[in-house]
Amino acid sequence: MAILHLIGDQDDPYGIVSTLTGAGPAGSYLALSHVASDIDQRAVAEAREQVSSFMAVKVTFRGRAEVARFFDGLDLAEPGMVRVQEWRPRTEAEAATPSALWCGVGGKL
Repeated sequence: MAILHLIGDQDDPYGIVSTLTGAGPAGSYLALSHVASDIDQRAVAEAREQVSSFMAVKVTFRGRAEVARFFDGLDLAEPGMVRVQEWRPRTEAEAATPSALWCGVGGKL
């Protein structure tokens, strides 16, 4: 959860996730959340600058399509890949909480 943005494209995050999911047995799941580059873009850009100023590791925020690639070959559980506040919220207030994260759960068949 919220870790893949710390793995830059040069370190092949898709290959890392593919290796991990490939090693799991049928019936296992990948659950992830990822900071979005395409939700509230101005606020996210400001956050990236702030975080990058005090972290040794540069962050890589990704858009919906880029995050969806982590689930390639997996069967997405309902409600699919959505904004984190839309993942089975218990209340309307929870669903309305702003967040700039994509999330999903994919099962290995």
